[in-house]
Amino acid sequence: MYKGIFWCYLTCFDDDMFGVTVLPVKVKCDLSGSALEDAEFSSKSGDNFNHEIEWEKRKDSARIFRRHPYNYYPRGRVEIKNGKIKIFANPVIMEEPDAMESIIKAFELEEVKDMIFWIADGSKHYCFAVDAMSGAFLDDEDDE
Repeated sequence: MYKGIFWCYLTCFDDDMFGVTVLPVKVKCDLSGSALEDAEFSSKSGDNFNHEIEWEKRKDSARIFRRHPYNYYPRGRVEIKNGKIKIFANPVIMEEPDAMESIIKAFELEEVKDMIFWIADGSKHYCFAVDAMSGAFLDDEDDE
């Protein structure tokens, strides 16, 4: 299992086929939330990641990070502490069951799926620039 942060959007493959893309920044951890591998945490709490900082770090790795600011896509956070798993996310993410399932897979939470508390956070903290959950064409998002 992993904890961390993510961005999420839909990709259009053709007129009637969509896929959910999850961009995670994650670290393997145990159920108490203790990291099981080295990680350079960037959050204020010091035990997770910060969206803005991590987006900036990745600008050289893929075009998607260079083309848009960190708050362009809906985003969220997977917190694992004291045996509890909480996923905070912009509410539009939770309107898409495929997006929720993709997050579970990206963070390898399938075995503890029934322990997850989903928290729709529509606050300014998780606001985003565009309705990325309405779909982006695959050709527009290809990396160079």
